[in-house]
Amino acid sequence: MDHPAREPAGSTAWGPMRREVFDRSRIAVIQRDLSNHVIYANAAALAMCGVKEVQDLRLDQVFAGEAGRVLAEETRHRRQGELGAYRVTLTRQDDPGRQVAVEVTGLPVMDEHDAVVGSLGFFRSLQYQALGDDLRAITLRHAGHESLLPLVAQALHRELPFDLMFVSRVVEDRDAWEFEIVFNYPPFEQQVPTAWYALDGDQRAFMEATEGGVHDFEQVMSNPPWSSMAEEPICRQMAAMNLKTSMWRRITRGEGDRKRTVAIMTLLSRTRDAYDETHLAQFNQLPLVEAVLCSLDFSERARSQRQLRMFRDLNRCVDIQGACRCLADALVEIFDWSRVSLFRIDSAREKVVRVASARRGDDGLAIDTGASWGDYQQHVDEGVLGRVVRTLQPQKVPDVRQDPDYIETPDGESIRSELAVPIVFSDGERVRFIINVDDPRISAFSREHVRQLTDIAQELAGAMERISDLTLLAECVDNASDPIIATDARLRIRRVNRAAEMLFDCNRSALIGKSLLEYFEDPRPLEALLDGTEAGERIGELTVRIAPGASATSASSAAAASSQASPAFADPVALQAHGSESSLAGVDGMHAPASSRSVFVTRRDFPERLGGHVFVARDLAPIRRSVQLEFLEQTAYELAVETQAPLSLAMAWFERQIEASMSPTAHRAGSADAADAADAAALTTDLVSVLRQLGRVKHAFTRLAMYNREARNRSRQLCTIRLDSELHALLAGLTVTERAKVQPQTFDQVVEIEADHTQLHIVVESLLSGLLRAAPETGKVLLTLVPDDQTVFLRLQGKMPPGRRRGNRFGSLEAAQADIRLAHPLISRLMKGQNGSFKVNALPDDVTEFVLGFPRGGTHG
Repeated sequence: MDHPAREPAGSTAWGPMRREVFDRSRIAVIQRDLSNHVIYANAAALAMCGVKEVQDLRLDQVFAGEAGRVLAEETRHRRQGELGAYRVTLTRQDDPGRQVAVEVTGLPVMDEHDAVVGSLGFFRSLQYQALGDDLRAITLRHAGHESLLPLVAQALHRELPFDLMFVSRVVEDRDAWEFEIVFNYPPFEQQVPTAWYALDGDQRAFMEATEGGVHDFEQVMSNPPWSSMAEEPICRQMAAMNLKTSMWRRITRGEGDRKRTVAIMTLLSRTRDAYDETHLAQFNQLPLVEAVLCSLDFSERARSQRQLRMFRDLNRCVDIQGACRCLADALVEIFDWSRVSLFRIDSAREKVVRVASARRGDDGLAIDTGASWGDYQQHVDEGVLGRVVRTLQPQKVPDVRQDPDYIETPDGESIRSELAVPIVFSDGERVRFIINVDDPRISAFSREHVRQLTDIAQELAGAMERISDLTLLAECVDNASDPIIATDARLRIRRVNRAAEMLFDCNRSALIGKSLLEYFEDPRPLEALLDGTEAGERIGELTVRIAPGASATSASSAAAASSQASPAFADPVALQAHGSESSLAGVDGMHAPASSRSVFVTRRDFPERLGGHVFVARDLAPIRRSVQLEFLEQTAYELAVETQAPLSLAMAWFERQIEASMSPTAHRAGSADAADAADAAALTTDLVSVLRQLGRVKHAFTRLAMYNREARNRSRQLCTIRLDSELHALLAGLTVTERAKVQPQTFDQVVEIEADHTQLHIVVESLLSGLLRAAPETGKVLLTLVPDDQTVFLRLQGKMPPGRRRGNRFGSLEAAQADIRLAHPLISRLMKGQNGSFKVNALPDDVTEFVLGFPRGGTHG
């Protein structure tokens, strides 16, 4: 382009040079006279100064401020015919706020008389070099701060104007490329936020083909391979911003085979053809790699530091819930995730139970969501968490709306993507915990997130296993019924459980650090342990010393708690505090004072490198009471079962006597003697009264046997018994009248069974006496033995017609039926305890059949 403002003076000095050479040059060339009037400027110079025509170029405006002083000094040197080279910062005429750094080489221009008439200047732009220096200075000054990329964007915008700048973090492996927009300038919010984008094979090949490129943004997004992303929300949003031109470059790390892409920087402009190859070359030469890597490394370094704090805080946790809360808070802050929850796998109930949860606050810090242990749970076979349990593998769900297994939690938060990673202990058999991350963005998690969280889960597994074991052991010790006290080698208390607090009637903080000797009346066995003369693990029986004020409080509270219970089962200490003596405590003659309690102490030593002892103090009162109650229960059971048959037979005899005295025949026979009739009536009244009392005793004993579970469920002594001989002996004990009613059948063979001798007689006598009482005068009771290969059946058959009331009392039939109904549960349990069976069958003609099944001799066990 020719800009002939005037014919240059001293044109002979140009010699063979042609103006066309300067016109085509990319180096800015300006010719001026000694009064600083511009004679010639090529296109590059006009563009550099921000004017369109030579006549508009004003050096006093371009060389403003300090640059004007430099120009005056250099003009003096040109007058003297000297060459010059200097650097100066020019001011653009179209934008006074924008400056251009240049390096100027000045030549004097002479006329035909060799007189200096002007100067010819060659301007080499140092702007990109200055920009590079500025970028390096910014990187050094702000490395490790969040302000680094914004300052880089502002500096870059001055020389390479853009309307939007992106920095995308890239996760690259052998299988795929994924990228996430981590910085944009000017800041804008995505309308439909999507975190990570996955590139297909063609898109990946496009990015790997070159280090960068300049493209028509509209055209490139309309054609493969990028047309498949045209409908992505972020692409639609950028299209709405009317962006026309894009320029990008790859940010790489490493060299040779280890070189990999870690980020992409992209500039977009609304001006079509805003960038060309020259801009791309300059863009690629700028030290932007260092700035982006520093920014990414800052985030990675902050993540690593927070991760170290997480492990440090986790090592301080002593229970599972505290550990899970620590992990949830730390992971939210490490990865800047929306919400993190920790779930425990309850294998016993087959449930996935939420233990803790945290969400990100506006300041980026974690906030506890208020979730409590078990507030949400689901079955182990359901949902995304169920897949983790089944497969023992991480599960990444880019969009939960597309996953049929996803179960929406009742928290009411909008969730679009989910990542669940298992924590597996050293056994490697099953999932113990699950780290679950929710996010309202689509594709919020990358392959790198899965790898990082999986690595963290593997590192956490050891700590979580240790804390789980510690929690289990602590809960076992703390909930043990016996007091447990851990001391150091000098018997200073280090730890106690809740039972020990109750024993000493002191809270844990008051006991820690005190000497164990202070809490016993006669601690000589413990003193011997300190002296080294006691080597046994059994310290023996000691009496606990309790402060009088504390004892009164504990005793009154214990008495109030036991006042609603039966005195026989009340706490002896509480009864003694009220001035009474426990009947159970009186058995062994011990009457401890209200301010003491006897315990039996045993000890185990810690390993030598730890030092100290563990003492277990067993309260003797419950042990003694348990032994006494067991003895009483066994005695009551034996008394109840042994009296069943004799009472039934005695009641049957009384009933026959009463019925005989009240029969019409007896009335006719005794009508002649009025005195004898009166005596008979009085005798009948006495018999009825005695029978009623015997019925009450039998009823009470039967109920005692039925409800005495501790005694009756106990295994009896089974042995081989000849059932035929036992039945003959039982029948021989009946009265002549009773024996006449019984018809034994098939007793001529030897039949051996496995049974308990006492319980066998109780069962058979109870059923036989009931049938005899209910049988009519001429009725018979059939006893039949039916041996089988493995079982022997004893069948008892007799008439038991429906009972009829006689006035205000029941007859013998009703009484027998009531006894059978009452004894039925007891008989069933007694037979079950002998590995036998018991059935009741209703046969025609009001006949009732009882079937007892016994295992044959030698078949038991």
